[in-house]
Amino acid sequence: MKNKLVALLVTAGLLASGAAAYAHHSFGSTYIVEKQVTLEGSVIQISYRSPHSFFFIEVPDENGQTQKWSIEGAAPGQLAQAGVARDTFKVGDHVIVIANPSRSADSYRGRMIKITRPSDGKTWGGRAGEVVD
Repeated sequence: MKNKLVALLVTAGLLASGAAAYAHHSFGSTYIVEKQVTLEGSVIQISYRSPHSFFFIEVPDENGQTQKWSIEGAAPGQLAQAGVARDTFKVGDHVIVIANPSRSADSYRGRMIKITRPSDGKTWGGRAGEVVD
């Protein structure tokens, strides 16, 4: 009887952990994946951390007011595999970012699809097969 209880608890734990991992990667609950915005501004901070890196950029809006956008990117390991090192993009870089906007209308947050530094054409895309040019 004790073995059955242990097996039941282990199975329940495995099922629960699998559900949490799936929910974590549901970008559709946070971002409008059917929509894209193009943002042009300056990098003010980069956070290479797991599970997702963030690029913070200052972007002037249509009224000329500067907004701080938080752009969620891939994990550092995924970025490295695609050719993006810690120093590929730097604070102060002028960039153009294509992102999925947040579902929250008053949030300046996006999910990175592509980032380009126009000064030298350095580009990285967050889709399979897209690497730093």
